[in-house]
Amino acid sequence: MTVTIRDAMTDQALFGGVFGGDSFTAWRALLSGFYGLELDATDLDTFRTLTGRRSAPLDAFVELWLAIGRRGGKSHAAAFLAVYLAAFHDYSAKLAPGEVATVMVIAADRKQARAVMRYISGMVNENPMLRRMVER
Repeated sequence: MTVTIRDAMTDQALFGGVFGGDSFTAWRALLSGFYGLELDATDLDTFRTLTGRRSAPLDAFVELWLAIGRRGGKSHAAAFLAVYLAAFHDYSAKLAPGEVATVMVIAADRKQARAVMRYISGMVNENPMLRRMVER
């Protein structure tokens, strides 16, 4: 079974307690559209408003460029995306035997990197299923 970005954001056993609330509605619509998921009327309206696109996405996009102001949830969303990509995507077809995939998050400075790393650590360590995936 595939865990979609929307599933991960809304499932209470995963990240629904944080990303399932009203304050992340726009992020859920944007990321669901980015991954090419079907959008309901409300999410489609939000997606159109945020992107300026007239129609629903037909497929997943390969790049996402965003201009977001202070307190827009960028660090929290970046941490969530890193955890989602690390935990719920299978990269084995692209890796050599024994190779371990790495998800990189790049920050503007150490302060921002520390904030994102703390979000990642909190998300992983607060979830027993994800905590078991950590090797070291």
